[in-house]
Amino acid sequence: MPSPYRPSQPDRRVPAWLSSGPGRQLVEDVQRAALPEVTRVFGQAGLYLRPSESIPAELSGNMLGSIISLWSDGSRLSGTFSCLGGELPISSGSLSLVYSLFVLEASGESAPMLAEFARVLKPEGFVLVIAANPWSPAQFRWLKPPVALGAPKLDRLASDVGLEVVRRHCFGPFWPKDEGNVAELGSGWLDSFRAATLTVLRRREAALTPLRKVPSAVSLRPGMSAG
Repeated sequence: MPSPYRPSQPDRRVPAWLSSGPGRQLVEDVQRAALPEVTRVFGQAGLYLRPSESIPAELSGNMLGSIISLWSDGSRLSGTFSCLGGELPISSGSLSLVYSLFVLEASGESAPMLAEFARVLKPEGFVLVIAANPWSPAQFRWLKPPVALGAPKLDRLASDVGLEVVRRHCFGPFWPKDEGNVAELGSGWLDSFRAATLTVLRRREAALTPLRKVPSAVSLRPGMSAG
């Protein structure tokens, strides 16, 4: 079905902060910085969620056999199929990776979406959550900045659905500009003020409790005593 919007019209579905050059540049920067984490994950299938149809559907650097690519369309996700964020029509335990690019926090359904991420992941599968950093001065770059999801809330929601935090990076520029910015993974204390965060979550299976080995019973003949 052809798009109802002509190319000359502004895409009203694109989040306000993404309509500017700095917003699009920020997305490119953080995705480039996240490449090392993407290439760590191997498997047959993954899910890629992006904030707008205008963001390319391909997930660069992935080592997976196939990618389901969806974009945020208001309260729904569209792309390979259309659904609510908290109702993914994907089989449980079927994906090795879920990659959320500025989608989880803006959906208004963070808890249901995270629960779905955990459900569709295979044991030891990974979720990569790229979100706006609420502590960054970059939030003042736009009149309507991207919705931010703080680390404490994300960690709590993840723990509630059986996902553990493996590591977290702060990256992107401190103040996005129209020109290209080199988005290095940071290590100093000032890096906590960069424009975005990447949180790596993993679905862990509860370890099996080993059964105590019970000694074999000894048959005693009449007149014999144990010990």
